Amino acid sequence: MFSLLSGIPGTDDLRALGRKVDTARHHGVPTGCVLELDLQSVPNETGGFDPLALLSGGRPILLREAVAAIHRAAKDERVSGLIARVQVAAAAAGPVQELRDAIEAFSAQKPSLAWAETYPGTMSYYLASAFREVWMQPSGTVGLVGFATSALFLRDALDKAGVQAQFVAKGEYKSAANTFTQTGYTDAHREADSRLIESLRGQVFEAIARSRHLEVADVDALADAAPLLREAAVDGRLVDRIGFRDEAYARIGELADADDPDATPRLYLSRYARAQRPSTPSLPGLVSKSKPTVAVVTLHGPIVSGRGGPGLSPFGTSSAGGDTIAAALRQAGADDSVSAVVLRVDSPGGSVTGSETIWREVERLRTAGKPVVASMGAVAASGGYYVSMAADAIVANAGTITGSIGVVTGKLVARDLKERLGVGSDSVRTNANADAWSPNAPFTDDQHAQVQAEADLFYADFVERVAAGRGMSVQEVDAVARGRVWTGADAKDRGLVDELGGLRTAVNRAKVLAGFDADAEVKVVALPGSSVLDVLRPKASSQPAAASLPDAVGALLGRSIAGAWAQTERSLTGATALWLGDYRF
Repeated sequence: MFSLLSGIPGTDDLRALGRKVDTARHHGVPTGCVLELDLQSVPNETGGFDPLALLSGGRPILLREAVAAIHRAAKDERVSGLIARVQVAAAAAGPVQELRDAIEAFSAQKPSLAWAETYPGTMSYYLASAFREVWMQPSGTVGLVGFATSALFLRDALDKAGVQAQFVAKGEYKSAANTFTQTGYTDAHREADSRLIESLRGQVFEAIARSRHLEVADVDALADAAPLLREAAVDGRLVDRIGFRDEAYARIGELADADDPDATPRLYLSRYARAQRPSTPSLPGLVSKSKPTVAVVTLHGPIVSGRGGPGLSPFGTSSAGGDTIAAALRQAGADDSVSAVVLRVDSPGGSVTGSETIWREVERLRTAGKPVVASMGAVAASGGYYVSMAADAIVANAGTITGSIGVVTGKLVARDLKERLGVGSDSVRTNANADAWSPNAPFTDDQHAQVQAEADLFYADFVERVAAGRGMSVQEVDAVARGRVWTGADAKDRGLVDELGGLRTAVNRAKVLAGFDADAEVKVVALPGSSVLDVLRPKASSQPAAASLPDAVGALLGRSIAGAWAQTERSLTGATALWLGDYRF
C-alpha cells in the first residue's frame, strides 16, 4: 500500500508495478511465472459455440490447446514451472495420455508439481505421476485400483416385460446388441473386454513405474492394496509429500528458484495459451516466409447422416454430421494454402451412410494428392474407424479404443408388452415390407433375410475398404475384424494403426507427408468452424471456398470487360469473407 505519511510508493507497490510492466512487455506473460492448471476433468476435445461461456468469462481450454501450450511452455524462458490440481474422477485413456505426454515432456525440462485432496481413481494418479513431485492432502487416498469393466444385460428383463429383441450382428465380437440379446458375457465378448483392460493396465502401470522409479511388479502390488492411505502411499513412493494447497504452492515457488517463493507470479494455462509467443527480432534483409498450413478437421460424437450438431437439450449429446464433416474436408481440399489435412476422430461410430459419406471425401483428398492423417482420440471405433481407414496414415493413442470393424442392426418388438398393458395397435400397408421396422411385429423370414443380406454387404464393404486402405488382404483384415475392439497399442501390432501418439504426432506426420520437416512450424486451421459468424451466417451454396485469394482475383481479371467492375466488386467481397475462414456449409 502507499505510505500514509509520505505518499511515496512502498516496496510492495513498486514490486507490483514492476510485475505489471514486465507482464505487459512480455505480451501478458510475466517473467519467471508458474503456470496453473485445474484438472478435475480432462479438457474437452471440442468446444463449439457456447454463449454461456462468453457470459462467464470465456470458454474453457480445449485438449489440443492445453497440450500445445504445455509443449510451448517447456521452451519458453518466461515460464519457470507448472503446478496442477489433478483430481480427475473418470476419464478415457486416450486424452489422458496426450495430456500426460505433454506434462512429462515439460517435467523433463522444468519443475512441475501435482497436488490433490485425493486421487479418486487409476487415471487420476496416472496423470499425476508425470509431474516431478506428487502431493496429497492428509485425508486423501491414492485410488490406483487398476481396471475393470462390466456390461449390462437386459434379456431376462425384456422377456418379462414382453419385449422381443431382434438384432443381426456381423462378427461374433460385435457386442453392442448383447445388452438386449444376452443374459451374460459371451465367450467372444469376455475375451475382447479382458484383453482391452489388460492392455490398458500394462500401459498405465509401466508408465507409472518409469516415472516413479519403481518396478512394474511393485505398482501391481500397490494396486492390489489400493486405495492407499497417506502412509502407505508415501511408503510405496507414489506420493512425495503430504500437504495442503498453500504448502504445495510455496514448494513450486522454491523449485522455480524464485527470490520470494510466496510472490512468484502465476498464470492460468488457458491465459498462457492465448498469449503471444516471445517476439523474435528479425534480421535485416531477410523476408519472412508464410508458414505452411495444416487443416485439422475434428469429428466428435456419434456419426449421423445430415448436418448433425449439438443436442437440443443442455444435456444432449453432440453428433458428427456426415454432411458437415464432408464439407469441411472438401473445403480443406479446395484451399491451395492447406498443405495437409489431419482428421481428428473421437467417435464410437454410428450411421453407415454418414460414415461412408465422410470416407468418400477422405478417399478423394488422398487420390488428389493432398496428404491425410487420421488422429484417433479417446475412441475411434466402428464408424470412427471407417472414416479413418482411407487416410495416408493412422495415428492413435496407445489407449485409444478402436477397431470394432463390424455391423449391427435390429429392433425391439413391443407387441406383447402393449397387449399386457391393454394398448391396442394395428396397421395397414401398401407393400409387403412397408412396416418391416415397426415395433408391433417381428421380422418375417423374408424380412430377416433381407436385413442379414444388408449386414453382409456392409461388412464386406467395410473389410474390403480396410484392406485397400491398409495394404492388407481381406483375410488378414477379417482375422482382426469381426467386430472386435482393440486398444491403439494392440491395433498397431495388428496393422490397423501406423503410429502411436496424439494430435501433435499426427500433425508432425502430416508435415512430413507434405514435404516439410517434422519440426517445421506450421499454421493449424481448425475445421469445421464454430465462431459466432459460422453459427449465424448462412452459406450461399455447398461449393467450397476459393482455393486462395490470389487465384480468385486472377480468375476475375481474366473475365470479359463487359460488366467487369460490378462482377469484380461482388466476387472480391465474397472471396475476402471466405479467406477469413468462413468455411462451414
